[in-house]
Amino acid sequence: MDAAANENEVRLRKGTSLNERLVLAGIAVVLCLMALPGLDYLANGQWLGIAALFALLFGCLLLGAALFDRNVVWIITPGEILIGEQRPFGKVRPRLIRDDEISGMRLRKSIGKSVEFTLIIETESGDTLTAPPLPDVTQVQKTTAQIARLLRLPAPESAENPFDAANAAIRLGKPVSSKRVRAYRALLVLLACSLSLPFIYALWSGKLSALGIAVWLLGAIIAFLLIRHIYRATAFWIVRDGAIRFERLSLKGTIETDTVAGDDVERIDVESGGRRGSQYVIAVRLRTGKKIRSPVLVGKDQTRAVRAEISRRLGLNSSRSG
Repeated sequence: MDAAANENEVRLRKGTSLNERLVLAGIAVVLCLMALPGLDYLANGQWLGIAALFALLFGCLLLGAALFDRNVVWIITPGEILIGEQRPFGKVRPRLIRDDEISGMRLRKSIGKSVEFTLIIETESGDTLTAPPLPDVTQVQKTTAQIARLLRLPAPESAENPFDAANAAIRLGKPVSSKRVRAYRALLVLLACSLSLPFIYALWSGKLSALGIAVWLLGAIIAFLLIRHIYRATAFWIVRDGAIRFERLSLKGTIETDTVAGDDVERIDVESGGRRGSQYVIAVRLRTGKKIRSPVLVGKDQTRAVRAEISRRLGLNSSRSG
């Protein structure tokens, strides 16, 4: 997805590049080839044959997605929208929509793996067209206003967007709630006690072995780490011009706050935020050497856009934003 090239043109894209398609097709082919030998076990009803069948079907689905997924581009210029759709190895199917054919435009917010904003265009003929997602999650209000100006339409009603650069402050994460964390902690304690009952009974009856003691201690350590993770996951960032305010719960259940100015920041990076490849965090490295990680964001493009907006608000140059 690309941002607007200039004030008189907005480009919205959706699709996958040729390299991404080739990688996806390669994975699908390898998966299918690995599954074929296992089909010999299917006749006997063995689980290996059933697993091979599911792997083959999944590989075929991946191959179909690589071959038949569409690439869509909207080019919005004064008074018109040029829509181009193309499948791999196919011709581009163009469609031109003039502004006098448009009866309405609205903004839709989608919350899935990541927060996306898309424009819904309704035509006089009764068609409803969904545009590709807006390219920059921090510039949604600016981009929709620009599109409305180009098409000579009223600006659509804005949707709540905590990352929008038009806000006085952008927010990452959810406001800290000690009640929610206390509920999570109580649930973990209840679960830990329930799982400990067999070990307590074995200890009372004198049948608790050294292995049982080791497993019990390992479970206690895991429960403690989960409780610590819950507190770390309650981080909340408020970014204003010149400063970031951090809020999180301490292990004692009190709310800890801290404020960092732009002069205190050495560098801002985007880092992996978990096991899932689509999760990222913004890491703020202070001049003191301390690193503060943001709540998890989904999507590398979205995370990079938010990092760029944070850098702009703190007055950092590009060399301090990795």
